[in-house]
Amino acid sequence: MLLLLSIAVVTVSFDRARYWLQWWRQRRLRQNRWEQVVAGGPDAIETQLLDWDAQMAFGEPLLQAAGVLGPLLGLIGTVVGLMRVLASLGPQLVLPAGANLNNYGQVLLSTALGLIISLIATSSLFANQGIRHWQVDGLRRRLRQRAQPTKP
Repeated sequence: MLLLLSIAVVTVSFDRARYWLQWWRQRRLRQNRWEQVVAGGPDAIETQLLDWDAQMAFGEPLLQAAGVLGPLLGLIGTVVGLMRVLASLGPQLVLPAGANLNNYGQVLLSTALGLIISLIATSSLFANQGIRHWQVDGLRRRLRQRAQPTKP
């Protein structure tokens, strides 16, 4: 499960980075589109803002879920690993002859992976939300400035 979650998080994170790169590359086209929308009236403006906001928010629910589920899945993996280690120790809980303790430390690997997935997902989520709010607020701010009467 951690592998699938990590693939999903990395995919969505790269998609968001690609989206914002394309967003800035196409700013002239978007500004022209925004001028056309503003000329269309309040309904067209709100529709366009909602459409752009939905595009900008793509993947955020998955990133939110991964931020919570990553560590939990990692802990489940660690608990299962610890149960296997304890079972291998036998009823006396004694290390088998010639056993290497370094191998037993690998049971914590799934927790570390879960935490790393959570870190990447949460960072991507906050970055995407921050940029999204910044862009939508900027569009609304330009709209308010345009609506204010100019002083003679």
